[in-house]
Amino acid sequence: MAASLKGFAVCPSGLEEALTEELCGLSGFHEVAKGRGGARFSATPEAIARANLWARIPTRILIEAGQGTISKPEEIRQIATKILWDQWFSYRQTLRIDLAVGREPRLEKPLARNFATLLIKDGICDRFRIASGERPSIDTTFPDIRVWAFLDQNHLTLYLDSSGEPLFKRGWRQAKGEAPLRENLAAALIAMTQWDGETPLMDPFCGSGTLLIEAMQRALHLPPGYAVHSPREFAAERFHDKSPMGSVNWRALRAEAKAAIDRVIEGLKRNQMDPGSGLIAPRMMGSDQDSRMIESAQRNAERALPALAASAISWQASPVAQARAIASKGVLVSNPPYGKRLEKADETPDHSFERSLSEVLKREFAGWQAWLLTDNLKLEGSMRLKASRRIPVYNGDIECRWMRFDMVSGSMRDKT
Repeated sequence: MAASLKGFAVCPSGLEEALTEELCGLSGFHEVAKGRGGARFSATPEAIARANLWARIPTRILIEAGQGTISKPEEIRQIATKILWDQWFSYRQTLRIDLAVGREPRLEKPLARNFATLLIKDGICDRFRIASGERPSIDTTFPDIRVWAFLDQNHLTLYLDSSGEPLFKRGWRQAKGEAPLRENLAAALIAMTQWDGETPLMDPFCGSGTLLIEAMQRALHLPPGYAVHSPREFAAERFHDKSPMGSVNWRALRAEAKAAIDRVIEGLKRNQMDPGSGLIAPRMMGSDQDSRMIESAQRNAERALPALAASAISWQASPVAQARAIASKGVLVSNPPYGKRLEKADETPDHSFERSLSEVLKREFAGWQAWLLTDNLKLEGSMRLKASRRIPVYNGDIECRWMRFDMVSGSMRDKT
């Protein structure tokens, strides 16, 4: 069995717990621990490679190359020099270095981030000169290899990026709205609802369809990192064959992902021919008042999902006031307009957008569980509904809450 590697899976703030749960469920991952902005882990090289294809929540998966403690800036270069970078990649490959700082280091003088990055670069080049007399070149735009450095107080950890392009770039999004959710945020939001993959699901502000598409992929156990029409490359594929990741059979992992998709397609076809005998796609509906967004959502679904799964999602161009439940019970998930997306010109103190939404939920969705993403931290008061859960998350740099409302007949005001 290949030796385990230490690493860190990066995610948006607020998604750490959901990410930790996901990694714990992946074969080959152990010692998973929630951290700030992600989760630490130990995993086999094959498990790391497979996670790039199958994990829904991380932005990227990093492999720890080395670490150390500093008391003065020049020790940053010393730590970088001690790492055997030439066992991971060649001096002929281009390099980019990024630095993130947690708690500021306690040094005699403030440490400029660009200077710290320069010291890491010099240390890497020193190692290559020792090994071969050559050094890699820097390319900040399209590097072959990306090194991530994390400095937390006086502890420096250096990582190699195994992912390359961020993992939320699934490869299916061609059209998007004004403020689309990133795919991994949408996947995490669905995971937080604990939706069972069978209960009817609706989104009355569906935009380009991200929440419903990610939910359908999750329900059918489709690999988010493998697009049949355009399989992507991962950064770890550019590592040396002699590196710890060199034993990974990427072709076999892609074939495994493709086979999973084929099984879903066959299961859906079998059920279409003989209802109840095959795989059933959950019932979903997405609506938006902008017909152009509905067209975009349909195109995105057709690229992201097998045809029979895409057709299981109904799309409708209609305002939220016309939303009607598609079943007696279900789950509503939505990213309603807020911030720059919310036009308030027609609002009055007695009839706000939030109040209108509340009226629709109470009138049409009794028996449903409604989850809303909002940057209005006082949404409960605006809607005159009481949330049963309020999960802090960030949509980009916007602080938000993922709120759950358990809808019953009549008003829920002041319910506990």
